Amino acid sequence: MKKAFAIMMVLFVGTICVFAAYGVDYYIENYDVEIVVGNDAVHYITETIDVYFEGPHHGIVREIPIDYSEYNGMKVRVRDLSCSDPYETNEDNGYLVMQIGSSSKTYKGAKRYEISYSYDVGADTFDDYDEFYMNVIGHDWECEIKHATFAVYLPYVESDTFTDLNAFGDWVYDYTWFTDGRYGNGYADKTEVYLYQFEEEGGWLLLEGESYGLGPYEGVTLRTELPEGWYQGARQRWDYRGIMSIISPVVTIVLVALAMLVWATYGKDSIPIIVARFTAPDDMSPLMVGYVADSSVDDKDVISMLFYWADQGLLTIEEKKGDKYEFTKLMDIMDYAVKSGKNIPLHEIKLFNGFFKGCEVGDTMTFSKLEKNGFYDTIVDTKLKTRLFFRKDKALLDRKSIGFSVLFALLSFVPLVLGTLRIGLYEFAPDVVFFAFALSLFVFLINLALFDLLFKRWYLRKSNVFMSIVCAIPTLIMAAAFIGVEGDITGTANFSQCLVPALGSALMAFFGIIIEKRSAYGDKVLEQILGYREFIDKVEIDKLKMMIDEDPSLYFHVLSYAVVLGLEDKWAKKFDGMIVPQPSWYRGYNAFDVYYMSRMANRMYHTIPAASIPKSSASGSAGSRAGGSGFHSSGFSGGGFGGGGGHAW
Repeated sequence: MKKAFAIMMVLFVGTICVFAAYGVDYYIENYDVEIVVGNDAVHYITETIDVYFEGPHHGIVREIPIDYSEYNGMKVRVRDLSCSDPYETNEDNGYLVMQIGSSSKTYKGAKRYEISYSYDVGADTFDDYDEFYMNVIGHDWECEIKHATFAVYLPYVESDTFTDLNAFGDWVYDYTWFTDGRYGNGYADKTEVYLYQFEEEGGWLLLEGESYGLGPYEGVTLRTELPEGWYQGARQRWDYRGIMSIISPVVTIVLVALAMLVWATYGKDSIPIIVARFTAPDDMSPLMVGYVADSSVDDKDVISMLFYWADQGLLTIEEKKGDKYEFTKLMDIMDYAVKSGKNIPLHEIKLFNGFFKGCEVGDTMTFSKLEKNGFYDTIVDTKLKTRLFFRKDKALLDRKSIGFSVLFALLSFVPLVLGTLRIGLYEFAPDVVFFAFALSLFVFLINLALFDLLFKRWYLRKSNVFMSIVCAIPTLIMAAAFIGVEGDITGTANFSQCLVPALGSALMAFFGIIIEKRSAYGDKVLEQILGYREFIDKVEIDKLKMMIDEDPSLYFHVLSYAVVLGLEDKWAKKFDGMIVPQPSWYRGYNAFDVYYMSRMANRMYHTIPAASIPKSSASGSAGSRAGGSGFHSSGFSGGGFGGGGGHAW
């Protein structure tokens, strides 16, 4: 009795020591692997795994390596996968991961798993010989493997090197190596391997082995050098980079040439004739002038209307402390339209009424009321309606040219895609190629935005040199990225091939923007606006004094237009040293001068839209981190293909 008790204690203590050493409550009692080697490099593998669970588990996770891109530029293809138990698969970090079992069921004690699959490693990459190199027992199992057996069947393939099965057996015997233990070990002390041959179906060799006591992360690797050409009909790595090196520059050059031809045929604008004019463009408010000048409606264009209406006698402006203002309604806008005989567009009427929402003549509008009335929504609506106003006979652009503009703007992405494919269109495109795709998309969008910004304000800037230099930066970045990516992949880079798609995309984006051609009406109003801008910008002092003698309120008549054309400070400077009386529509607590008025205009188109935005009453709550269980894979395998490992779950 005492002897039996002592034996039980020894077994118990031994078990505890095993758990302490390995940190797991299961082990593999027997691991049997059978590999039928295909001379087309497709190997058929059957695994029988006898697991013993000391504690309850749902099953095992089997991780099969498939990513060998850094070894031979290919990924292994696993097909015909089957298992004795239900399973789910996914790919993770270069492994095909099988989660075998069910979360609704647990096992304790002995459990057998049978797995089979074909393992296509692809064409051998060595020039002097072909190689069978497999981790027959994977190195990534986290538990002990008490006993393992493996059988590798090699079919006889006739070769100049050997003429019969016996000679083939001699070759394999001389050129086969095996190792066991942890990754990197160069010896075998737990494994025995035997070679057999049999004549069945043309002749086969059998490499049969047995291992005892493989610890966690220990496996067995078998390597055999075979004569060059032993593998026949193996899957080749596909690589279309050579073809793309022709397609990429040719398609890019053709697209750029086509864009130039369409621009010359349909999209070439006439150069505006700029003649200074002393009055505002016909029937155009500052809001409309601001839009036509740069093809956009911003807050400055909308808020400039307050100075315009004040000058027309519709309201007064009183400045308060803290950059706040009060506006008193002096006249209804429809009464003003009748009195002045002006045909006021509907969107400007709605803007005025939206600003003075709920106000009668004589009432005052404050910042707090603007917020309550939702004036910011009116600003947004006005921007949209201003754009829509210029349609049909007032369309600023030729309709056909707009279609071509959109087409070539989108096509400007094509050279970047082709340039990326020229570098990475092969069996396995590494992460750097996806980086190039992402950067291509970014550069494509930036190119369009910059060229659009450049040409919208082309005639409004003193010089476009700086902006033109800025527009060239994305092209240089993209070309440098192509050079870096290709250099990383191949060790060298073709500079001209890298520059062509980057430059071609920029040229496509350039023509995509300038193909937009102004209509006859667009030419007319642009020339009027540029002529009025010429007057505001360059009028001589003597001429200005003569005009002031005829119209003492000239400064205020022009102010709102100067604001939308970005010349309010320059317009004020022209009145330096002149006495300009304070307008009847303005009251403030600071001393008045024209510089103060231009600065106030700048403050207003920032403060009024900001004050009009409703303050949100909703408060955010701290977010929770999303998570969940999932598969994980081990970090590395033995020296050959296959193997891998797994763990219980």
